[in-house]
Amino acid sequence: MASINDRWWTKQVDGTKTRSDRHGTGLRWQVRFRNPEGHSRNKSFERQVDAERFMSSISVDLHRGNYIDPKSGSVKFEELATKWLASRTADTSTLVQNELHVRKHMYPYWFGISAGSIKHSDIQSWISDLQKIGLSPKYIRLIFINFRLILEVAVNDELIQRNPANLTKLQLPAPAKVRVEVWTQEQVSAVIENHPRHLRLMPLLGATCGLRQGEILGLRTQDIDFERLEVNVRQQIKLVDTRPTPALPKFKKTRIVPLPEFVARELSVFLESGAVLEGERTLSPGVGGIIFTLRERKPINKNYYNTTYWHPAIFAAGFSRSRSNGTHALRHFCASTWLEHGVSIRAVAEYLGHSDPGFTLRIYTHLMPKSDESARSAFRGLSVLEKR
Repeated sequence: MASINDRWWTKQVDGTKTRSDRHGTGLRWQVRFRNPEGHSRNKSFERQVDAERFMSSISVDLHRGNYIDPKSGSVKFEELATKWLASRTADTSTLVQNELHVRKHMYPYWFGISAGSIKHSDIQSWISDLQKIGLSPKYIRLIFINFRLILEVAVNDELIQRNPANLTKLQLPAPAKVRVEVWTQEQVSAVIENHPRHLRLMPLLGATCGLRQGEILGLRTQDIDFERLEVNVRQQIKLVDTRPTPALPKFKKTRIVPLPEFVARELSVFLESGAVLEGERTLSPGVGGIIFTLRERKPINKNYYNTTYWHPAIFAAGFSRSRSNGTHALRHFCASTWLEHGVSIRAVAEYLGHSDPGFTLRIYTHLMPKSDESARSAFRGLSVLEKR
């Protein structure tokens, strides 16, 4: 049970009160209680009404089992971050990114700060600082998600009662709305033609199958079904500590993509004349059977490919180097071509490897064929309605 003690007055045996040696100094009203482990705790207030409110609140928490000792919140943020990083089970490249977010963007602001002292206003100020140094809204949101997960460790370990980063009033920067500009067939063809002959199939696969760059680099002979004209996207090449490494596709989601006949023919001819990487040809991620390689006879490093082949190709085609002119432009061209020829948005989402068709729709809705005339003509011939 919690109780309130008047620290300025001492109650005598006969019921009278006399001034204590603390009279007139310090906080007057003290709430005394025992935590669930039986340890004595207290907290003092200047006003009696504040002490009564705290006593009521603490009594409810103790009764419901929700009480958390304020001293538990003294754990430092870096202790929580270290514990969170050690508990992560993501792939290596994700873990590297997590560590970077903590070290570069969290520690400068939160190192040495106790979890129990982190307030809503502090978090909002930190978010503003991240904006001021020029980080993109998308990147800030990713950092914030990891920050919130770190504080959730303290909640789960009952070090703090609630996560201050879960407050709905926090204002995160709105994601920038980027309108996808699709290359023309002539532009795509120019970029492909400005690749060395032995690498032209790489951009062609991006433009006709919508494969991501890492998926093209990781494409293997066992992933091509020439009879069904399908590409089984089973792996990608990711950079792990700067080394090209086979891994599952993005979101660990494999998929099947239609393969155009003329691309299948070119692939078949290429495989007859080219040597793929040696190794066991399994369906799980691995180097055995990788189609595209260079003299080093190992998976291609995407940074080397971009610098040595992609950038010269887009420059020769009249493009400048920018984010919108990266290899992802080939996926946009592919998606727009599918939509233009009546492929459903759900199918396009599946082919591209998007987990949510709504995401695909938000990106490409302005590229979908106009439906005004179809909507107008839909009711032609419905004589019953026309006669009304």
